[in-house]
Amino acid sequence: MKCAPLFLAFALVGCSAMQSQTAADSEELLAQAGFRRQPLGEPGLPARQLVREGAMYKFADPDFCRCVYIGTESDYAELQRLRAERIADHEWYVRRAGAAHSPHPMAWTAWRPEGLEAIDAPVAAGKTADQ
Repeated sequence: MKCAPLFLAFALVGCSAMQSQTAADSEELLAQAGFRRQPLGEPGLPARQLVREGAMYKFADPDFCRCVYIGTESDYAELQRLRAERIADHEWYVRRAGAAHSPHPMAWTAWRPEGLEAIDAPVAAGKTADQ
């Protein structure tokens, strides 16, 4: 029983490291697609979820970089192309290498970061979608 707190501490550190790596992978893809990084100054954006606001796309990360990535429709199209390419590369590698037993990093990297499918921005109270 004395090991339980130690095990819990290691598990929490491991989860935090995985979340940090997933955030970094998402941010890397956003930057490659042309999204611009800016300080986070807009409250109310969901954490690590791409949000469409008209012709703009925003991805806020209040936990790790404390920033927001802002892009256009063409940046979003490039992001989706890069994501599809990464997924196809990963699936090809898994089929070829039997990656379940592979030490190769391609088998274990965050190859499908979450939060990069755009959702519509929530409408603020008292406003309509047309405003």
